[in-house]
Amino acid sequence: MVPELHEQWRPLDFPGLLTSNVAFLNTDSQNSILNPEGCLTHERIWVDANEQGGPLYNTLRLAEAARSVGMPFLWLRYDRFIGEIEPVNEMDRVQYYFWNKDYVGDREKKDWEADLVPEVKAIMEPDDITLVYPGWSVFTGTPVNRWLNQWHTRTLLISGYHTDWCIEMATRHARELGYMPVVVGDACGSTRPLHDQTLEQINNCYAPVIATEAAVGFIAEGLSRRDRHAAE
Repeated sequence: MVPELHEQWRPLDFPGLLTSNVAFLNTDSQNSILNPEGCLTHERIWVDANEQGGPLYNTLRLAEAARSVGMPFLWLRYDRFIGEIEPVNEMDRVQYYFWNKDYVGDREKKDWEADLVPEVKAIMEPDDITLVYPGWSVFTGTPVNRWLNQWHTRTLLISGYHTDWCIEMATRHARELGYMPVVVGDACGSTRPLHDQTLEQINNCYAPVIATEAAVGFIAEGLSRRDRHAAE
């Protein structure tokens, strides 16, 4: 459930924010999470994800609205096996070993885990950016911040998985870097109750959390406003 928008965010001009200098940023819409054969199948986040109202369904709907306003797209993916190959320190080594000690699969299967699901691939366009990020934050060890600067981005429209890991980290890091993140809560997913708790925490502390329906409406309103101004 998407929390009620915190009163601190109500003065924001959402139609303006979501139609000017804004980028679409999605984390981890990938096989490991959204395919029942993925390594995180036990979390059952994939169940009903692409049914009406599910987080993948809402992500695709959100993406369609984002295309209408010409947002640049970032489809970011996490490889939970990368620490096996390049552990930075002893803590990395023991944690990645614990996660993956019982995993059965070769490097090809592990690459498949971090690949985008077919539903996302079907709507991708040639200029969309997709990459595997190596740490907890999509900004660390990647050129994401450079791309956003090149696009003159001010606002980030954020969706994806896991709400309590990569979504929260991306949102908090984005604020530290001076961006204005807007999290679309029902286009995010994780296990419960962590999903709901994290959306509440984000909404209370770091960034507004809104529903897909609201985001789509704000984008349509912003486009209408732009058309009216162009006609004057």
